[in-house]
Amino acid sequence: MNEEKTEEIYALLGKLEVDKVGVASLDDLPGTEIREKATRLLPGASSIIVLALEVFQEVVSHIASRVWVGEMALRDLYLKNTELVGGLLNWEAYQLVKGLHNNGFKGLPLPDGGVFDERFLEGEISFKHVAQAAGLGIFDWHSMLIMPEYGSRVRFACVVTDAPLASTPVIEMGNPCIKCQGACVRVCPVRAIGKPEEGETYHVDKYACNTYYAGVGLCSECLKVCPAGREQQCGHEVLQNLMERALS
Repeated sequence: MNEEKTEEIYALLGKLEVDKVGVASLDDLPGTEIREKATRLLPGASSIIVLALEVFQEVVSHIASRVWVGEMALRDLYLKNTELVGGLLNWEAYQLVKGLHNNGFKGLPLPDGGVFDERFLEGEISFKHVAQAAGLGIFDWHSMLIMPEYGSRVRFACVVTDAPLASTPVIEMGNPCIKCQGACVRVCPVRAIGKPEEGETYHVDKYACNTYYAGVGLCSECLKVCPAGREQQCGHEVLQNLMERALS
């Protein structure tokens, strides 16, 4: 990709109305499931762009897994707000692909939530693993991605593209789970979360988690108690350092 095209693409990323943008270059992911799935979805794919938006702490505070039948459930505020955030992400992903097309590149938008295989509880591409590969955060004990500013209170959308973009630098951050020592483990209603054993990033029984979630309509108690990202920082990610790296 020539210098002019590179500038155009990074200018597009800088204009996106999202909180964070990350890029995972498939050249940096040889032999991985992410690369295999991305190239199956879009032959000739070179990179995946990740878009992230915060879900507000005020909304997360109303999460509850138990309600009375017929009761006004304030937990629905969380569901409605995640729908809103998802819609905003999907619009920005659509706009990004339009911009990619205008610059001669292909782009496949993968909307918030993606497509999901109910049999194995797996998405076509794991957005949180792509976000980790794009340097946006690390995994916590309840298997969600922690970002420094927002903790796990984030939603993602992705765009698979044949534009050869460089991976964004990895965010340097400590693991808040070490200090917390498992508020999520203690609060889980079905004990689906355990302390990771040696060699594990997280230890979660996703089938027990999903069965309970489906039965009660909403859980996410682990997200509610997670202390990560309680101190909010506002503003868009500045992509100047990434542009300078790509053009050097």
